[in-house]
Amino acid sequence: MKKLINGAALVLALAAGQALAETPKNTLVVADAIDDIITLDPGEVSEVGGVLAANQIYQPLLTAATDDSSKIIGVLAESWTASPDGKTHTFKMRPGLKFASGNPVTARDAEYSLRRVVQMKSRSAFILTQFGFTPENVKDRIKATDDMTLVIEIGDTYAPSFLYYCLSSYVGGIVDSKLVQEHEVNGDFGNGWLKVDNSAGSGPYVLTRWEPKQSIMLTRNPNYTGETGGLERIFLQHIPESAAQRLLLEKGDIDIANKLGPDDFGAIEENPDVGFVDGRSGTIYYMGLNVRNEHLAKPKVVQALKYLVDYQGIADTISRGTVEVHQTLVPKGFLGEIDYNPYKLDIEKAKALLGEAGISGELTLDTVVWNTPPYTDFAQAIQATMAQAGVKLNLEVVDGQQWLERYRSSNLDIWLGLWGPDYPDPHSNAKAFAVNKQDAPDGSAGLADRFGWAAGSLSQDAMAAVREQDTDKRRAMYETLQKAHTDTSPFLYMFQQVRKVGVRSSIKGVVLGQTFADDRYWNVTK
Repeated sequence: MKKLINGAALVLALAAGQALAETPKNTLVVADAIDDIITLDPGEVSEVGGVLAANQIYQPLLTAATDDSSKIIGVLAESWTASPDGKTHTFKMRPGLKFASGNPVTARDAEYSLRRVVQMKSRSAFILTQFGFTPENVKDRIKATDDMTLVIEIGDTYAPSFLYYCLSSYVGGIVDSKLVQEHEVNGDFGNGWLKVDNSAGSGPYVLTRWEPKQSIMLTRNPNYTGETGGLERIFLQHIPESAAQRLLLEKGDIDIANKLGPDDFGAIEENPDVGFVDGRSGTIYYMGLNVRNEHLAKPKVVQALKYLVDYQGIADTISRGTVEVHQTLVPKGFLGEIDYNPYKLDIEKAKALLGEAGISGELTLDTVVWNTPPYTDFAQAIQATMAQAGVKLNLEVVDGQQWLERYRSSNLDIWLGLWGPDYPDPHSNAKAFAVNKQDAPDGSAGLADRFGWAAGSLSQDAMAAVREQDTDKRRAMYETLQKAHTDTSPFLYMFQQVRKVGVRSSIKGVVLGQTFADDRYWNVTK
C-alpha cells in the first residue's frame, strides 16, 4: 500500500477498512467526524467538516493570524484602506495569482464571489448581509473598478476590523468566476456544480472526491504559488469514534486524529511514534433551551437547569484537559472576554427554583444529541445530575445531519451542541446569541430567534457594540452585555474547547485555527 499513486485507490482502501501499515508519503490522512456536511460550496458551507475542507481549497481576501487574532493579514488582497466614515473599503489585489484552472485571480472574481453569496440567499449569507447587502443593491455596493481594485460600500458605520474579520471567514472564499459561470444552471450561480465533486478555488488544494458521510479527497493545486509542505493529497476520513482514531493513529493508518478523548491522550502519551498539537479554540459547548416549551418559558426553570450541570466535574473527569469551564458568549482570546462563571452544581437550589416556578413531579425534556463524543458523554453526565432534581432528559441521539436538521427546525426542547465563531470578532457570537432578527440589519434570524427568545434591550446593546469605533469602549460594552446575557438567556454555556490533536511524530507544520474549523494543513510535511 505504500505505492498508492492515485486518490481513488486510497479512497477505496480506506473505505474498505484495509490496513495501510503506514500512510502514503505524499498523502496526509486525517480522521474526523464529517457526517454533518451538506455542501462544499464556499458560498453556503457552514458545517465543521465542510468548512475545514473548504479552507484548504479557497482563499479569502484577508485572514487573521492564528496566534494573534488582532492581526489582519492579506491573502488575495495586498492592501486595504477605509474611508473616514468607515463605510467605504478599498482592496488592492495581489498580482500574479492564479486559480487551479489557470485563470488569473482578479478583483472581478472577488466581486462575483461576494455578490454571489448574497444573491444566492444561502444560509451562510448572513455573514455578509449584516452589512446591509441585499440581492437588489449588492451590484452597486460591491464593485471591481478594475482588475486589481475592489470597492465595498457597507450600509452603516462599523468597527473596520469587523468587516475584515467577516471577509476572512469561510464565506469569503473567492471562486473562479469564469469557471463557475460556465457551470451555472437555471440561475443557480453554479451551486449545483460546486456542491459535490467540483471546486473552483485558488488555494493549495482542489476537491477530487467527496463521499457524503464517508470521506473527502483533496489534491494539490499545481497553480498555487504560496508556501506548502509539498504533500500531493489530503484525505479526510469519517471516523467519529475516539478509540478507533487512537488505534489507527498508533498503527500509522492515519496521520492526524482530530477527535481523541482524554482517555486516548493518556494511553498514548508515552508512545514515541505519536505526539500532540495544542491550540486555543473559540468553540463553545452549550445547551440551547427552546422557550417555546411552556416550562422552559419560565425564567426560574431556565435558571434551575443552569444549576444542574456539574461543570467542573465534567471538565476534570470526562474532558480532562480538552475543555475548560466557560459560561459567557465571548470566547477567551477575543475582544471583550471576561472571567464570569457564576453557576455550579447545586441540586437544592435548583429544586427550590423549580418549586418557585410551579413545577411539581417529573419534568421531561427532549434533548437532541450528536451521536459522537464528547456530546454523548456530556449528555449522559448532565442527564444524571438533572435527574436528581426531577428533571428527566429524554436523550435523542442522532447522526450529524439529523442533529443539525432538528436544531435548524427548532423541533426539540433542548439542543446540546457547540458554537464555533465564524470569524474572530465578538460580534460573531453576540449576533448569534443575543440579536433578534428585528434588530439585525439584514433581518436574519439568529440563535436567539431559533430558540424562541426575545432578547429585549440586549439585542440593541449587541448591535450598538459592533458599531462602536473606539476599541476600549467596545470592549467594555461586551463585558457588560455578557453578564446580563449569561444570567437571563436560555443558553446554558458550559465549556470552551482546548484543542489537542493527535499526530504521528513524522507530521510537522499543522496549524490549528481559533475559529470555525480554520485548521491549516497546507504547510504540513511528513
